[in-house]
Amino acid sequence: MARSRPSEHSEQVVVVRKLKSAKILFCSVPNGGKRQRLDAIKLRAEGVRRGVPDLLIFDPPPACPDNVGTALEMKREGSDSSALSRFQVKWIAHLEERGWLVLVGYGARDALTKLRDAGYAVKPPKLPEGW
Repeated sequence: MARSRPSEHSEQVVVVRKLKSAKILFCSVPNGGKRQRLDAIKLRAEGVRRGVPDLLIFDPPPACPDNVGTALEMKREGSDSSALSRFQVKWIAHLEERGWLVLVGYGARDALTKLRDAGYAVKPPKLPEGW
């Protein structure tokens, strides 16, 4: 019997907890999910943009001091939907042009490893078997 993989939401929650515990300044960009048409219209009017990475970290990455911050796009590990959309590819290019380090994390473990490699003091996750 195949084990179900954690949702992208669950994986991102693990990363958020580690960022909080490391006292790193960041925010989430609530672009995903299905919305009512009217809600989507209001959010677009407020500036929500398709493809913006899931987490924006405003502390420069210690191992990459020339970068102004880090954008992290979360993807579900091992999912068929883990490919970047054309909107995400464009945002990655725009952010990199402006001095951001952009990472794509395929699950919490991969995202936290990449953040540690960038010099952030995030501890490895203690994840249940199968994550």
